[in-house]
Amino acid sequence: MVCSQRTSSVLEPTGRLPLDQTVDTDNSSAASCNFTITEHACSSSEALTPTNVARLLECSLERQQTHPVEVWKLFFQRTSDLDKALDTLATMYPTNKGSSLTLANALEALGEVKLNKFSQAELLSQDFIADWFQKKLRLFLASPTTNFLVCLSSNNFSCVTYRTVVSAFATQMASMDRVGQQAVFTHFIVPFLSRKDSSDPGCISSVGSGDNWLQVNVGGFSEFASLQQLLSINPNFSSLQYLSELAPSQVATLVLRSGSSNDTGIIDQVFERLDTGNALQNVEEFLTHLAANGQIPVFQPAVRDRIMNRTFRIIQQQLWHFSTQDFYVWFNVRLRYILVSITPEMLRTTFSSINCTSYRVVVSGLASVYTDMTPAGQTEITQVLLEYLRSFAQVINTPVCRQGIQGDYHWIETNLGPFAHLTTYSDLKFFNISLVVILDFISPAQTAILLLEPNNLSNETLVMLAITRLTKSSSVNDLEYFFAKFVLDSTETLKTLSPSLLDSILNVTLTSLVPEISVLSTEDIKLWFQVYLKPFLPAASNRTFEIIPRNITCNSYQEIVKGFDNIFHQLSEAQNWSVFKFILEYLRGKTLSGLPCTTSGMDDRQWLKDNFGQFRFQASYQDFMSLKNNFNGVEVSDLLTVNQLGQLAATPSQLTSKQVVVKIMTAISPTEFDIFFDIVSPAVEAQSASYSADVKSAFIQAVFVRGNLSSPSVSDEEFLHWLTVRLRPLFVDLSTSLVIPLFQIGTNRSCNGTQEMIKFLNTLKMTFTSNTDKEIYRNILLFLQVPAPLKCYKNGSFYTYLKSSFLSFGFPNVSTFVSLLPTTRKSELLNTISPAELWSFLSQPNVIDDQLSLCDVFNNYNNTPAFLETENVPDDVKIKILPCFWHTALELTEKTDLDLWLEMRLKNYLKFLTKNLISYSEVKNASCFGFQKLVYYLGNNFIYSSSDFGRVDVYATIRSYLKAGSGTRCYNASDPNLNSTSWFANYIGSFVTLITLDDFKSFVSTSQMKAFLGDSTNLKLFSSTPVSEPVINYYITKLFELDPTFSLLKLPDFFFCSSEIPISAYTSLSQDDALVILERYQKVCDETSDTQVTVALASNIQTVTQQTLVKLGNGSSALSISQITSVSSTVLTSTLSTLGTVTTWSQIQVTTMVQILTNSGFKLDSSDSLLSLGTLVAGISSSEIQKISATVLLQATTSTTFVSNILMASTVHQQTFVQQILSLNTSPAMMVVNVPDALATAIPPAMLVFRLGTVDMNVLNQKRWTPEQSSMFFGLLAQTQFDFEQLSPYVLQGFTCKAIQNMKKSTILQLIHACRPRNDRPKVMLRESQLTCMYNQLRGSINQNFSEYPSDMLLYFESQDIQKNNCRSYFSKLGAADFSVVSSVLNKAPQLFLEATTCLGINSKSLSKDNVEVLGNMVCTLDGSYIENSDPYILEKLKVCKDFSNSQVAAMETLLLSGNTQYGNTSTWSIQTLKDLEILPLYLTRNFWSQFTSATKKQFLKSFMSTLRKANTESSKLKSLFKQISSLLVKRAASCTVGNITQVTISDESFPFGYDLQQFDFCLDVPVLKDNLDSICQKVHDENFQEVILKKLNQALPSGIPDQEVQMLGPVSRAASLDDISKWNISTVDTLGALMKPEDGVWTTAQSKTIITKYLGISVNSLGITELNMIDSYLCSLDVDTLKTITTESIRNAKPLNVTSCSPEQKKVLYEISNTSFRTYRDSSGNFYDLVKAYIGGAPVADVKMLSTQNISMDIDIFRSLQLDVIKALTVDDVQALMGNSLRDLKLFENDPIIQTWVNLQLQSDLDRLGLDLINNRTEAITASPSSSGNTPSSKQPSGTTTTGSTATTTTTSGSGSSTTSGSATTSATSGSATTSAISGSTTSSSSSTTDEGSSIFNGAKLMTPLPSLFLAALLIALQQILQQPA
Repeated sequence: MVCSQRTSSVLEPTGRLPLDQTVDTDNSSAASCNFTITEHACSSSEALTPTNVARLLECSLERQQTHPVEVWKLFFQRTSDLDKALDTLATMYPTNKGSSLTLANALEALGEVKLNKFSQAELLSQDFIADWFQKKLRLFLASPTTNFLVCLSSNNFSCVTYRTVVSAFATQMASMDRVGQQAVFTHFIVPFLSRKDSSDPGCISSVGSGDNWLQVNVGGFSEFASLQQLLSINPNFSSLQYLSELAPSQVATLVLRSGSSNDTGIIDQVFERLDTGNALQNVEEFLTHLAANGQIPVFQPAVRDRIMNRTFRIIQQQLWHFSTQDFYVWFNVRLRYILVSITPEMLRTTFSSINCTSYRVVVSGLASVYTDMTPAGQTEITQVLLEYLRSFAQVINTPVCRQGIQGDYHWIETNLGPFAHLTTYSDLKFFNISLVVILDFISPAQTAILLLEPNNLSNETLVMLAITRLTKSSSVNDLEYFFAKFVLDSTETLKTLSPSLLDSILNVTLTSLVPEISVLSTEDIKLWFQVYLKPFLPAASNRTFEIIPRNITCNSYQEIVKGFDNIFHQLSEAQNWSVFKFILEYLRGKTLSGLPCTTSGMDDRQWLKDNFGQFRFQASYQDFMSLKNNFNGVEVSDLLTVNQLGQLAATPSQLTSKQVVVKIMTAISPTEFDIFFDIVSPAVEAQSASYSADVKSAFIQAVFVRGNLSSPSVSDEEFLHWLTVRLRPLFVDLSTSLVIPLFQIGTNRSCNGTQEMIKFLNTLKMTFTSNTDKEIYRNILLFLQVPAPLKCYKNGSFYTYLKSSFLSFGFPNVSTFVSLLPTTRKSELLNTISPAELWSFLSQPNVIDDQLSLCDVFNNYNNTPAFLETENVPDDVKIKILPCFWHTALELTEKTDLDLWLEMRLKNYLKFLTKNLISYSEVKNASCFGFQKLVYYLGNNFIYSSSDFGRVDVYATIRSYLKAGSGTRCYNASDPNLNSTSWFANYIGSFVTLITLDDFKSFVSTSQMKAFLGDSTNLKLFSSTPVSEPVINYYITKLFELDPTFSLLKLPDFFFCSSEIPISAYTSLSQDDALVILERYQKVCDETSDTQVTVALASNIQTVTQQTLVKLGNGSSALSISQITSVSSTVLTSTLSTLGTVTTWSQIQVTTMVQILTNSGFKLDSSDSLLSLGTLVAGISSSEIQKISATVLLQATTSTTFVSNILMASTVHQQTFVQQILSLNTSPAMMVVNVPDALATAIPPAMLVFRLGTVDMNVLNQKRWTPEQSSMFFGLLAQTQFDFEQLSPYVLQGFTCKAIQNMKKSTILQLIHACRPRNDRPKVMLRESQLTCMYNQLRGSINQNFSEYPSDMLLYFESQDIQKNNCRSYFSKLGAADFSVVSSVLNKAPQLFLEATTCLGINSKSLSKDNVEVLGNMVCTLDGSYIENSDPYILEKLKVCKDFSNSQVAAMETLLLSGNTQYGNTSTWSIQTLKDLEILPLYLTRNFWSQFTSATKKQFLKSFMSTLRKANTESSKLKSLFKQISSLLVKRAASCTVGNITQVTISDESFPFGYDLQQFDFCLDVPVLKDNLDSICQKVHDENFQEVILKKLNQALPSGIPDQEVQMLGPVSRAASLDDISKWNISTVDTLGALMKPEDGVWTTAQSKTIITKYLGISVNSLGITELNMIDSYLCSLDVDTLKTITTESIRNAKPLNVTSCSPEQKKVLYEISNTSFRTYRDSSGNFYDLVKAYIGGAPVADVKMLSTQNISMDIDIFRSLQLDVIKALTVDDVQALMGNSLRDLKLFENDPIIQTWVNLQLQSDLDRLGLDLINNRTEAITASPSSSGNTPSSKQPSGTTTTGSTATTTTTSGSGSSTTSGSATTSATSGSATTSAISGSTTSSSSSTTDEGSSIFNGAKLMTPLPSLFLAALLIALQQILQQPA
């Protein structure tokens, strides 16, 4: 590159280089030098001769030309004989050449061209190396480059040849610069000697016994070596060892580098070396070299002293010969860094024979180290100097020695230098030095001594000069020394100084202190201002305070103030204000914090004293407040002036309490009260609200106590001036406690004066509290009574007199008013009052306090009738007045008088009757007529909303009044006024609603009852008011009992709803009367109608006509099947509009009617015909529905009524209907539109797979869905903008971990929040896996507002999720959860209850009501001991439980039977008790039921059984109820004795209660059974009774039971034997569906198999869609071959079936069919999984593993449903991928046996990767290194299997099984045994290790037959385990 660039720029026109042309003509050395090295390097001419090369190098050196290394390399490579050329060059330069860049690059090039190519033999040859380095390269070595040295150090020199190279470099050291020298040491010597690959590292051992290692290996380069470097190279290196070999300069270097500055021993050795030879010359060289680099060496004092001592010992002998120059060199240069160690003796020796010039040279040297000397050393040297000067005073002052000295100042500097400052005044005075000069050198203390001389102190000029110089040139410490001496020694003397001088001294001193004052300590400031400057402070002026800086500390400031405070009385008033001004300025500068100059613990008293001293008197209170924001003047009130206290009191924030005021007022003399209040009152007036009542009261109290206002010397005018002016603002909000002392002062004056005081108080009344008003009122009242009553009353209205006395402070109440009336003048004074004034008096609020006093007023008042009739007093007054006249009016027997009082005078008063006035004690003497009036008024006109009593209280009085005496009170058949049979209406009236059965029986005797019960007025009364059911029932019972012929037509409609009307009263009616009664009955009892009554009435109908059906209306459902079949199709058709509205039809009834219609030609081919059927549409068979056009059905669904009617049909009918609708359009989007919302549950999930963008969430949200359906489209919610809060519970129940996996976290949280419980919609029913998924999504971010989450999800919260202070809230919300959701394996209930006991503080089994309330549904999980011992309120919470254990039931019964519940003692139990217990009677036993009569139980069952059946209560529970409620006593009889079972009997909801098995058999006739089969089968749940039914049915139909009858069997069907079933016709899917209703009970496997097989025995029948939906889990009862007949279409369009109970083989078949059925959905792995998951329990391993790759988030329930072999085959990675978001449930279910099995098969290290803290009970595998030919087991290998390989593995498991992994020898330790197996070949199951025939027994260990090559390894492992076992 270099040559190409060069060539292109210098080519001649000929194309040749100029150099080439020159060489051709002149090849001389001179000619060659005309060209550069670069040109020669790039020349194409012949190679250069050695001579030419040498000459060229010479030329290059002379011209200082530089060339790159590459150029030099080319140049040297063109040399014909480079060795010779270098020899020639060396000859040309016999002396060394300096360092140059030219030589540097050339040397580096030579290194690459020659040196790097030296052979090993050459490198070891000393001659060869010497030739090269000491000759050929000699000139170049002064300029080594780093690269050259580094490369050189890497050569394998021997130690001998290495030293040759070092020696060569050493010869060039003088030519090298320091950088080059350092480089040789750093990059060559150190790297080479540090090499560890040498045979003699560090060249240590090769050093001869007489050689110096350092000298031969490092040479002169040792100066660059640190001791650490030398020691690292040669650990045995000792510098002292070679000390004798070192020159003084090297010794100096060694001293500087070896750390000997701390070692006096080394110094002694050094000087032993220096003493050898010319000691003076050696020490001179040594000292010179120590500081050769310009750096002053630093020695420890001991070492420095030693050097100085040893040095002086050498030089002292030569001092006689030293010239002045020698003294200068030694004392100013060589000894400079040790001169500080010179001793007085050394100095005296030096001065013993020295002239004045040399003396001054020595002094200058000493001066240079003055500051390094110790104070003692300085003093000692000073004394030596003074000694010399005194001794040679005459010489020193000779002209010769004073030559060049100008004045005293110069003389001192020259002869003493800095040591002059250590002299005293007397020292210098000896030399006759000027006082002014002396001042510049002596110390401050000496200056004080100088000034204190009598003559000097009087010289003000000298004094000020001294002070001024001190302040300008001295430090603060020096000033302190001066003033300490100046002031303390001359206190009295200083008093003689003039004020102006004092002021000058003070200000000058302060001015000098200012720069340093900020660093002075508090003590320093204190010393200055309280000691040093104290004599000068009385002369302080404004200038003084201007000088003092404001940035000093508070402590300093306070000491300054204290200084001035100490001389307070010496200051003028102007000076005081100057000090105060300074104080304010300083403190205001410190107010940023609001607490200037305040320290911790400092109170306001101390603050004032410290910061103000006596200067506080100059301040205003506002000054204190502005400076200290929390200043409390109260605490220092004794320190404040009256004005300051007034200002304080005018600051309301300072007056915080009554005690504060007391403190302030205590500090004020009463004589100054007027001054004080003249300041305070205006402030209070302006800021009244800021002064508390207590504060104001305290001020007033102080005046009252100490102000002497009660003194006779105080005139009324002055007293009123105090009240109305000074104290007026304080009387606002006057305290109650001050009223008495005020009146004590004011009432001693004239009436007029007292009245003026009251008027004054009246002007402030609005500010007074009610208590103050009352106290004023009380004192006014006392004034009127004491000492003389009515002392100011003269004449006129007594009421007006009192008004003027009390003004607005109230008015006496009635009792007080009466007390003010003298007894002798009571009537007189009362009658001075007009009715209007009396009205005004009594109308005042709360004036009537005593009833007797009020009545006393009216008894003495002559105008009472006029008052009652004309004056309308307030209502509360009427209430008080009424009792005064109540008894008088009520006891009147004359109707006229009674009417006058009750209807005129007291007309407006009666509405204020009270509970007391209407009580029996008040009305017991009322006349019958008066009482009747009272009952009527209270029953019809009185308004109770504002009274203190209610109708119950009135009835209590009525009951007591009517029960008083014997017989029926107020009834006399012979008295015209008392013989009315409408007695109940007259004397009880509307209060009959409160009458109890006992009352009813006690009021009227049985003999009189018949007349009363039949009375139409009484009947109307009892029927028109809500009388209690027992009373009504008793009334009706007695009515028909006393008059059996009483006509139902006379009975008011209301009574028809009573169950006490005998059924015979209905069955004995004619058809016409029955229809009339039925119409009335349905009208009033529609909601509570008794089916038995309707059936009884319908049983009277002989002929069913169109008119009959119309009249029957909804009662048509009471017709029997025989009655219905008797109706012609024409009549049915004509009454469809009526029949179609009946909602109480049974399935058999509508089926029968539809059959009649269709058999007669009724067509089902249009939507109109379908709609016309109304509710009868439920009777269309599924086969008929399949024949109806789907279009017709779709049109019919536009009618909501039609849809509602379809919902009344069986499930088979509904599914068939929906299947028809679905056939119209297969698009999911259209299907969900076509199918009615309420029927959407029948849509197959497979049809709910929507294409992207086709889903309409508004449509989906309106429909009812199953969880399986909604999960199909739940994931699409993320793609919509639908408001999640509006989602229906049916959509939300589709939440799954799979459905949400692609949703944003925020979206998921919104969906979870939407599932929370809400009052405006049903609960979202969620399964356990959904709840745990939700919880896992929220984990770590649980909100403590637990109402924001689904209640059931709270079951899965962990304790750390609930903050301790929120635990009650948590358990309260958890109480709404359904605890049955939780899997039993989780054992959640006990765990949660334990946590609840901790939270709620429950420590016993007795739960309080509050505990029960909080626990809520958790009580359903408690055992009987808690129920039995807890608060009875627990029964209310148990009512919501779904089921109970036997112990829980027993506990409930124990609690109930104890009588300590809200249900009372068992003796009080009634049918109402049973009703109040709600659902609980369903679970109770005979222990409970035995407390009730059969009649009560029967009556209760009428409503209870109806409720249970509507709720689809499990048949097993109904069966249990019937057994527990029925009597165990069976009366033997040969025939029916209880009563034949008829349609009416059967219609009783309590049927068959009352019949035992025998009577049931005897009393049930076959015709009745056939005609009422449906009703009987629905009501009979006892197995024995059911067997009777089946037996009679077989008797009635010996040839077999038709489909229609089979469909009616209901729960009875479950009691059938296989023989019975064989006689059934099961030919239609309707029959199959009827038999498979879950609510009718559970089939055995044999039963269900027989039924289904019988159905499939019909050739046209198969396991189609509807069949599968109906059969569901009973599918598992079928043979595998039968299952294989199921088509893929059937599975695809059926609902997900429950195959849990199926065998593995059955599951496999079903999975294979479903896998094929849903194959088309595989493109969407999520949809495929959702559809196939119901059958995945039959899936093989491969399919499950495939699913694990498809992100399905399989929930734990599905995972547990997999075949165990499949689960075992899954690895940790498989399961992690399979479960996805559900993975955490593995930890939750870790105690589940299936999960445990899987966990124990995994390696702990693999489980740890899940981060779930799952622990297996096997030890980790210990795996040896695999051989080179062995196979490494795959991480995907299923657990529980072993594969070929050579890895030896030891595994420990628990249980009876074993687990092995890949390896040739595996040891597995089972419980108590060790199993060793040697495995080779293909995969082997883990169980084979215990069953292989080749196994042998070896000390309890089973050994599988190993390969011969592996047997020994297995045997050794087994032996090792045996030997490790304990003996």
